[in-house]
Amino acid sequence: MPLAKALSISLFGLAGRLIEIEADISSNLPAFVLVGLPDASVTESASRVRAATTNSKLNLPGRRITVNLSPASVPKQGSGFDLAIAMAVLGAAGLVNKSKLIKTVFLGELALDGTIKPITGVLAAVIAAKALAIEHVVVPFSNLSEAKLVSGVSVSGFNHLTQVAFAFGADRKSVV
Repeated sequence: MPLAKALSISLFGLAGRLIEIEADISSNLPAFVLVGLPDASVTESASRVRAATTNSKLNLPGRRITVNLSPASVPKQGSGFDLAIAMAVLGAAGLVNKSKLIKTVFLGELALDGTIKPITGVLAAVIAAKALAIEHVVVPFSNLSEAKLVSGVSVSGFNHLTQVAFAFGADRKSVV
């Protein structure tokens, strides 16, 4: 089934809310659509994710990709959802192990070459993830020391989208 889910955190001041990111790939005309009350910077993540996956040789199918950010009633802002969106889409495309995605919160902005850029609010987001009983959080490597200040939650830091994809089951031979 071309459907996968990943998790992220939306911050409101210091309070965090769990956001479920669902990605569906259908056989309709090629497009990349984001729904679920994204602001302009989140809407732009469709272009960043498409470019980052392509430039990282994690080629997505040329089909319609629909990404739902749930709950839809919660505003989402900032580029920190990029990594979670990319991982949900890679899961839906069958390029990573989608059963592992739903147990992890992903935080990070993607550059067009697949580099994971640091974001603000990582400490508050990891604290929120811990309060929500999330056991693993993936952050930009540049934010790793900040994220590790929170005890009781496993934190991993990565520099590039391919590193995260490989950690979540992508086949190194399929990255061409």
